[in-house]
Amino acid sequence: HDPLEAATLDADSGNSGADCMDTPGRERQRGLSIWQGLIVLAIAGFLFTIGVKLAPKYITNFTVESTVESLRNEPEMAGKSITEMRLAIERKFDVNRIEVIQAVCRDKTMPCLKIETSTTQVIIDANYEARVHIMGNVDAVVVFDKNRIEIPIPGGG
Repeated sequence: HDPLEAATLDADSGNSGADCMDTPGRERQRGLSIWQGLIVLAIAGFLFTIGVKLAPKYITNFTVESTVESLRNEPEMAGKSITEMRLAIERKFDVNRIEVIQAVCRDKTMPCLKIETSTTQVIIDANYEARVHIMGNVDAVVVFDKNRIEIPIPGGG
């Protein structure tokens, strides 16, 4: 082969000789660049931070939920006055170290347990919201709304 003839053929076909060389092109690159990796790492770090900050609130709510649900197994609860129910629930909250909602409403800044009675049932509502500081001026508000039970009153209605 004559090198001049090969260069002429490449020029005629529209190919430059650079296409035939073994240099890596864009289509051969794989993986993330440093900037892409840093962005992925920053997003993962932010999500991890949120998870670490919110996990204790969900663990506490699990305790609230199980404490309120345990009241369903106490049929004598329906025969008590609202004050007696609040004191009994407050003892359970104290034993379980629940401080996100209060059974006896003393502090107006904290959510308070709601108790309603009718002739057929007692409704105990311990739903609440929790605010978590994430970073800077960013907070998260988590709503826990599955902490409501209804206890039928034996012989009621």
